[in-house]
Amino acid sequence: MSAIKSTGISSEKFRPWLARELVRALKHGLILLVAGSAAAWGLTVLSPSFASGWTNFNYQLSGVALDQHPLALARTFASRLRESEYGWSPLSLATPFNVTAAREALGRDYPEVASVMDGVPQVPRAARLRSANPALHDQRMADYLARHRRIEAGRFTSLYDRDDLFSAPNANVKLGLFVTKVFGLLDAFLFTAGTILGGGAAGVVLFGTVLALTASPLWRSRRPARTWLKAIVWPTLASTLIWAAIFIMAASAALFGGLTPNTSALALFAALPLLYVFAKLPLHLAETLVNPAPAKWDGIDRRKPRPPAPKPGETTPPLGGA
Repeated sequence: MSAIKSTGISSEKFRPWLARELVRALKHGLILLVAGSAAAWGLTVLSPSFASGWTNFNYQLSGVALDQHPLALARTFASRLRESEYGWSPLSLATPFNVTAAREALGRDYPEVASVMDGVPQVPRAARLRSANPALHDQRMADYLARHRRIEAGRFTSLYDRDDLFSAPNANVKLGLFVTKVFGLLDAFLFTAGTILGGGAAGVVLFGTVLALTASPLWRSRRPARTWLKAIVWPTLASTLIWAAIFIMAASAALFGGLTPNTSALALFAALPLLYVFAKLPLHLAETLVNPAPAKWDGIDRRKPRPPAPKPGETTPPLGGA
């Protein structure tokens, strides 16, 4: 068995390699399970605040695994694109090009304004608000109009403000609406990342764990060979690993949920060696499918018959004569 230094993965056959790695992962996982259980039990007994925090973290981790799995995040990304109107002018750093989000933020900042008609803000309590503080009211209306005009100036008005709203748009309008979604890719990505961060420390722990477990073997692997291909494969491999983590946490909850509800974090901690093997599995399979390069020719023609071996006491003359 020879080791491939560039990958750190054994070049032996796939089946014995997988069996050896699984046995090793199960041994290390058992050690982590015992150590983690002892640490969690000891800290729970010593600190009541840790006990409540540990329980909340486990429930948050379970909720993140169920609500923010790759399929749910893909739906979140697609819903953000589908339900938002995008323009060509960047409106904010958090929600770039998102006209819908900019309008919602404007409505939250100026709740007294109902709508705008012919460039005039419609304020139901305008008389009462103006009598309370005329200068402040006029300044707020001026600021509102400035933001409103900046939002409307960056819209694709010809696409979104159609005369006939009851009939399906033609092919040109559909193509134009599709092109506007290109401006929203960054916004949808930021919104999806914000959803992950909104899950708190549990979301960061889950996604950070799978990204770290897949980064190490992927970077050391020779397949894929290109760096830009590794960057594309990385989130895909991490997303696949999340499903394995969800299955392990669900199995632990089903098996040991009756004993204690604090199973998700401990199961994820004990399954780290097994998840690392799962991350290396497709990469090692790709390594074994690559045909080894032919050995470099050493200059010896082995097709010619070898000279007979010398008898005892005889010497072999050198090639080409003395």
